[in-house]
Amino acid sequence: MQTATPEATSALRGIETALARALTELPALSPLLEAFGPLLAEQARLRQAAPGWTGPAIAVDPDRFTQGAFVLAHTQVGGGFEDMSAQLPAAARALLPVMAKSFPALAKEFSALGKAIKSGALSPQDLAATGFGEMRPVVPGVSAETLAFAAAELVRPFVERQAQDLLALVRELPWRQTCCPVCGGAPNMSALRRVNEDDAFIQAHGGRRFLRCSCCATEWTHKRVSCPGCGCEEPDELVVLRDPARQHERADACKRCKSFILCLDTGELADTPDPDIAALTMLPLAIQAKEQGFTPLAEHPWSNL
Repeated sequence: MQTATPEATSALRGIETALARALTELPALSPLLEAFGPLLAEQARLRQAAPGWTGPAIAVDPDRFTQGAFVLAHTQVGGGFEDMSAQLPAAARALLPVMAKSFPALAKEFSALGKAIKSGALSPQDLAATGFGEMRPVVPGVSAETLAFAAAELVRPFVERQAQDLLALVRELPWRQTCCPVCGGAPNMSALRRVNEDDAFIQAHGGRRFLRCSCCATEWTHKRVSCPGCGCEEPDELVVLRDPARQHERADACKRCKSFILCLDTGELADTPDPDIAALTMLPLAIQAKEQGFTPLAEHPWSNL
């Protein structure tokens, strides 16, 4: 029997701790937190059990990489994560009941989807393709929107686990792009963190900025004062939206390209919350940014619910 690694146990505990704190601090967001908290926890368990990257080793050309060719662009098959369809039926048996409980209005659809997967009416291969947005099969009793949402959440733990292995190939190489160094995805979250280094300027100004991929959750460093959408560095064009009561949360927006990205400033926090739970608590900031005419660089799973 496979046991959880200390890292996986810590990640799950981090989700549970951050969720409990958020529910206490932000009762108005409890419906959203109570819906997505259990989903994130179950996905963490699936990610722990996932096989990771099992195929041929990817030969990353350092020169191509530093010029902007992300890791999966180096694969011979044209750049994509490994097929995880064989794992999806078991993942569906674990995840769909959690989703049905979290989203009771969609429970009948999740049940119908589970039956279609079990009977073979929806093949694991088609389910995986749907999770990547490559096709939209018709499943009786399941709307296209519910199917797309469920499929994306089913493949997510396997994508994130593979990305962990792939990031190790380039961890020591420089990456100056605004897209993900592993899969080329756009970021939907950022964080400011103090790191152990000798750069006094960086330490004095709150640490380094990290972007987080909306597809595979990979994190990478990026310029602190710069729009990840268009590269604008003009202070007059960059806007920071904040709730005065929660100074560690912000939305970094750009007047030039009208984009924004959520940001968690961890510099003064005793405990850093799980990034997904942190993004959930920043929903009011995301709404505020949208109301002011800004568009997210990439959506979160709950953005359209």
